[in-house]
Amino acid sequence: MRSTTAIDHAAVVRKINATLQGPVVEVLAELVPEVRHLPKRNALEAILDDVELLDRCFQAFRSNPEQFRHLLIDRRKVAVDDAEALLECGRSLDQVVAMVVRTAAKRHFRSRLDGTAKTLRQRPRRQAQRGLLARLRALLSLAETQSAGTRPKSRGEILYIAFQDYLRHDWQVPIIPEYCLMSPGMVRRLGPRLLDYRLAEDIRRLRADPDNPPPPTPVVEVNENAQGRPGYQLPDVLDSGRKGKPTPISTADKRVSDGMAPLLTDIVKTDDKDRRARLSDILTADGKRLKANAFTMTLLDPKVRALLPNAEQTVRVTGILGAVNGLVGKMLVGELGFRTDQLAVFVMAAHGALGDDRFNKAFGLPGRPDYVGKMVERAKAADISQSSELKTIADFVTTMFAAAEAAQKR
Repeated sequence: MRSTTAIDHAAVVRKINATLQGPVVEVLAELVPEVRHLPKRNALEAILDDVELLDRCFQAFRSNPEQFRHLLIDRRKVAVDDAEALLECGRSLDQVVAMVVRTAAKRHFRSRLDGTAKTLRQRPRRQAQRGLLARLRALLSLAETQSAGTRPKSRGEILYIAFQDYLRHDWQVPIIPEYCLMSPGMVRRLGPRLLDYRLAEDIRRLRADPDNPPPPTPVVEVNENAQGRPGYQLPDVLDSGRKGKPTPISTADKRVSDGMAPLLTDIVKTDDKDRRARLSDILTADGKRLKANAFTMTLLDPKVRALLPNAEQTVRVTGILGAVNGLVGKMLVGELGFRTDQLAVFVMAAHGALGDDRFNKAFGLPGRPDYVGKMVERAKAADISQSSELKTIADFVTTMFAAAEAAQKR
């Protein structure tokens, strides 16, 4: 007899599958041409069987959060902005994403290693009516089978069991085919470190020398079109366009190095406090993204709203902020000392300048930390800091990108 917990879990899975197969696929059909041409009844299974198509679906989801906003609600029908908050189905968005990634990986492993992919739902075959003697014989046969032990697991199942605790993120989908070539022992030895390797080339290097795992490559995501060229180009904020002001050089006449202490009159007391945002407040528990609901009060500030395009679309703005890589938040707070309002203005100004696609590639997951690092260096050179006015920050970002774009067109 099945336990209550198992029944509840099965009900949750059925609800998630129904939502994915129904309204989610309907939205994806508007955004991803390949999905539009799939038979509606089998669309979800077709997507899960094709990791490249699934990756494009995840990209569409991350790039168009407003299209899915009506589906991300809790049991009170209230919109959910935090990826860790429970949805109406009883699971969080992060948990649903992990379930999809694990399902796709399991199907791929079974297809490649066992020659068959398990469907989402396998209904038992209807058996013809049998007599009492036949049923008793079948029952005895089943008891003998169970006493002899369960059937041996297939290669695909063994690999999946080794991987399942580390299949969590949508960025893993495109490298599932590389995962398939790893051995279960290698996966178990790496453990959580597996999540540090985000590129297919890194996985190949791991397989080549499993006893000496190479360091992971810093992620630089590049999208290519059919001609093999980048699908977009981020403005070079470091080398192109108007240069920021040079870093000021202190010329204070306080020769501490030669033993002369500063005069008491030179010591200026200040009441300025470090009001930078607390990382524990603005990052999700795992540190992967900015916490969307951390900006709720900030977005009500008239000074902030005056600088945001479409500030009245609070749900869309929080969705954009909630998709930002947590590393970006750490860099802007750690290097520039930004308050929460300054962080929101900087990020949204960048979004306005770059547009959805380029913004998600630079500021999302896995993102371009190296690119954002260049922006931070330019900001430092332009004296952007915690003491900067919000408008100064917005103008700096807008001008920087405008100049860089103009330089690239020359």
